[in-house]
Amino acid sequence: MIQRLNNSHNRKVIEYLHKEKEVNIFLLSDIERFGYDSYFFSIYGGIDENGEIKGILLKCFEFIIFYAYDEFNVDEFAKFINDSECEEICGKSEVLEKLEPKINLKRYRKVNIFKLVNTNLLPSYKEDNIKLRKIRFGNLNKVVRLYEEIDEFENTTVDNIKSSLKTGRGYCVEREGKVVSMAKTTSENKSNAMIIGVGTHPKYRNRSYATKCVVKICNELLQEKKVPCLFCDNERASAMYRMLGFEKIGYWSIYRK
Repeated sequence: MIQRLNNSHNRKVIEYLHKEKEVNIFLLSDIERFGYDSYFFSIYGGIDENGEIKGILLKCFEFIIFYAYDEFNVDEFAKFINDSECEEICGKSEVLEKLEPKINLKRYRKVNIFKLVNTNLLPSYKEDNIKLRKIRFGNLNKVVRLYEEIDEFENTTVDNIKSSLKTGRGYCVEREGKVVSMAKTTSENKSNAMIIGVGTHPKYRNRSYATKCVVKICNELLQEKKVPCLFCDNERASAMYRMLGFEKIGYWSIYRK
């Protein structure tokens, strides 16, 4: 049976999500920050006859994040998703693939999930001729202009970046008064953070600018005992992340109408 969860379920919810906490950064961060009484999202769980959780779903307007560890009631969750008039759902690929034949959504994108595992490969951050600036509300317009020059980030807005910075941090490189490279985090929680928005203007690539931003962020996160994770579907970028100590731990999929 699927039911809306509340604070009385918190211990079981956290234990369940911590089975794969790096996959569940978004869910854990939202619960940690907003709890179960948020006005803009609701958390549901599949509860079996023994009162154990078998699947967790976060619904925010027409957007859903879904996670299940091992078995869950596919038919019941598929019906819930279809009845909710969901426009987009994301989550661990092998879980969503079980739902795929039964939901009214098609796979839009599948990316690798990386986790920083080999910390001995990560260089220490050192100040040099590449000066990093912290991304703040005052320079967001410059960041958006950079995103407009990078195809995969062309739909990013100031509001998108403001929202992510509320639960994360970011660094950028400026040249000639323009932001030319950057990286940031979002959904930081007590133990993990998701690195997102890593990119460099086409004219300024192959200068290690984005790598410098990622190294800076990773060093800070590790000092705070947070493990960095990220999504990537680009082979060249994946090779760079592996050189810094990241390893692939799974896949993440997005389905849309």
